[in-house]
Amino acid sequence: MTRRRFLTGASGLAVAGTTLGAGPAARLIGPAGAAAEEPRRGGAFKIPVTANVVPWPPIGLIQNLMVNKSLFNGLVRYSPVDWSPQPDLAERWETSKDGLTWTFHLKDGVRWHDGRPFTADDVKWTLQMYADPKVNSILRGNLEPVTGIEVVNPTTIKLATKQPYSSLVELLCYLTFMLPRHLLAGQDFNRAKFPEAFIRNPVGTGPFKFGEHVTGDHFTVVANDRYHEGRPYLDSVIFKIVRDLNSTIVQVKTGELDVAFPTVAQLPALANAPNLYLIERGLMDFRFFGYNYNDPRFGKWFHDRAVRQAFAHAINSKGIIQQVTHGKADRSNGPIPPALKGWYPHGAPVFDYDPDRARKMLGEAGFKAGPDGVLVKDGQRFAFPFFTDQGQPEREQTALIVQQNLRDVGVDARLETLEFNNYMTRERVEHNFVAVAFYYVTPATPDQHSYWQTGGSTNEWGYSNADVDRLFQQGLSTFDADKRRAIYDRLYKMIAEEQPVNFIYHPREIQALSKRVRGWARTDYRDALLYLNRVWIAPS
Repeated sequence: MTRRRFLTGASGLAVAGTTLGAGPAARLIGPAGAAAEEPRRGGAFKIPVTANVVPWPPIGLIQNLMVNKSLFNGLVRYSPVDWSPQPDLAERWETSKDGLTWTFHLKDGVRWHDGRPFTADDVKWTLQMYADPKVNSILRGNLEPVTGIEVVNPTTIKLATKQPYSSLVELLCYLTFMLPRHLLAGQDFNRAKFPEAFIRNPVGTGPFKFGEHVTGDHFTVVANDRYHEGRPYLDSVIFKIVRDLNSTIVQVKTGELDVAFPTVAQLPALANAPNLYLIERGLMDFRFFGYNYNDPRFGKWFHDRAVRQAFAHAINSKGIIQQVTHGKADRSNGPIPPALKGWYPHGAPVFDYDPDRARKMLGEAGFKAGPDGVLVKDGQRFAFPFFTDQGQPEREQTALIVQQNLRDVGVDARLETLEFNNYMTRERVEHNFVAVAFYYVTPATPDQHSYWQTGGSTNEWGYSNADVDRLFQQGLSTFDADKRRAIYDRLYKMIAEEQPVNFIYHPREIQALSKRVRGWARTDYRDALLYLNRVWIAPS
């Protein structure tokens, strides 16, 4: 779809509030059961990544974490069934009666890829490294309440927290990969300087070992014969760099890739592919339009909840779901998706598309239309740039509709698309933005304090609300499941009312998977990669 044609659709959608042409839909089916088949060893599993890989867990980024899940283990990992915490390098754990101490019992006999034993000393060093501000790890906020780490013996470690921390084990499932102390301790690295020798030859405990890295082409891992859960069935996994999403569709159809992750616009091209399953999964992902509360010109206006709620009424979220995702998404009333069934806040407020009401609310907030139709307050026009990242059609299309919707109520928000790394620097490092249309993939837990609590490490927007902070603290201090659920239900209904960002939708992930693949976990692909050791390739 051309930009001009899309904008025509967006404008019509904004006026009429109706669904435009969604195009032919592909049939979504899952792989047939393979219980009677005997797993087969051998072969390579080929999966696309969109950029060069840097296997250094503190920095995150999707292409890195995909590879990290083959090389490294965490203490715990998410269940492929319901995202509940499951053993990984820790075989069990318990909390003290006062909720201030967690004890993890590690599996015995686990070894690093270089043959050295994995011990509690590795756990202590790794967690301290993630919590070190100079490293600037994406996990630092999750570990902030941890005040002490005690190695009891080589297979037992205790974590002390300054307050009861009920979500700790859920958060440890999220990208908290253990790293080898004997290879990294004493090295000088930080947020800008990485341990290059380790990155060139990463050593983990995972089911696959480093094999080969050809920059700009592929990153290959090979089977770890001594993996603590047994040798993987696959001989290797090839993370193939394919920067263009359309090329991944061509390659998964021809068998050059074993899996791809199409957008809904690409589904028609896969509808009749005889070699593929098309699978739809829920995932922890919310799409939003967010603001910088600390912006010197516009932050003062974004602090006004009525303005944020007016934006929520201005944005046609249902229309975006129909036009951009062809209905393959859920309307969002907050950051918790329906897929996290046990914690989804049923009954939380949702702001209907109502541009007349949005105009009225902005008028009540003191804005008046200027000579060009753009709203003005205190002599300042409500006109600002906002960002999204390039090369992601769904995000770009969503941003274009938001731009049109806001213009319809007198707000001149101008879209600028940035190359991904540039975008991340502007938003996550420099906080140099007025507004963004973007997404977050979050841990599978109701505890999102680092995103919404005052000063949270991933609260890129600078949002602050004392009542929200208090409820997050109550949730952290509560271990009883029912009481915890009641607190988070109240909290996320408050966040839905607050609109700290404008929540738009929760996408559903689509996987195009070769019919030869067996053992692929029935969950989103990020978490399916935690179980790569169970994947095998059936004969043609």
